Amino acid sequence: MGKRKIVTAEGPRQGIRTTRIVVARRVRVGEYGFFLSEGGFGAPLLLLHGLGASSRWWYPLFPELTSENFRIIAPDLPGFGQSRGKAMSVKSTARIVVELADRLGLGQFFLCGHSMGAAIAAQVAADVGARVRRVVLIDSAGIAGRRSARWIGRLAQPWSWCPAGFYTTLLGDLLRARPRNLIESAHHLRRYDILPVLELIRVPTLLLWGERDSLTPLEHGETMAKKLRDGRLEVIPKAKHLPMVSHPETTSRLMVDFFREDLKSRGRAGATT
Repeated sequence: MGKRKIVTAEGPRQGIRTTRIVVARRVRVGEYGFFLSEGGFGAPLLLLHGLGASSRWWYPLFPELTSENFRIIAPDLPGFGQSRGKAMSVKSTARIVVELADRLGLGQFFLCGHSMGAAIAAQVAADVGARVRRVVLIDSAGIAGRRSARWIGRLAQPWSWCPAGFYTTLLGDLLRARPRNLIESAHHLRRYDILPVLELIRVPTLLLWGERDSLTPLEHGETMAKKLRDGRLEVIPKAKHLPMVSHPETTSRLMVDFFREDLKSRGRAGATT
């Protein structure tokens, strides 16, 4: 499993819930070496980051989610953060994420992804069916061929979508990813079409969207919601492309409420048997 170290995750609440312990470790999956950030105990929840990002982008959610008895597992995807290797297509990354879940012994799990990670999460949910209990897609990428030139232009203007206090983390992760991985991932993402994939998802799905997202605008979320068999769209007021960073308490609450619906329904089903 490799060495472990302890870091802290700053959260939105004051006082006793301000920080939570995060265990950072490495896990080997075939030829890939994953760096993981983990925290909490309870129902497993996999968090998949976006293009050029890392597991650190989920740290603002750790205090709230771990307080609600979820075991958070946030990997650095291949080619990003502290995970070595080259970036892969959405479908190939989805397959290696399932292999990671196997390696960790996760039978069923909750799943959440942001931007590129949301496209990967949708592919995982479509591929493995009910093994994913519920899935949350935050400001998802994946509508192929729509405003691609505008998307690239906005991506190069972080002040239009990234909170000012997050620039250091953003820059550090972009430098770690290296230009080739960023370019190849952007190329794969621009060619990926999430809409037919959404139609294959059978489990309840929640779309969370920043009201002022300029990278993946709200109209994309509205289009995606129409493709889901069992889904709904929640808009986070005043948020841009990173609601888990700018509005962590709202994002956490919406996620917890959504996942709790599954836990409560299973509890009722168990009580009647």
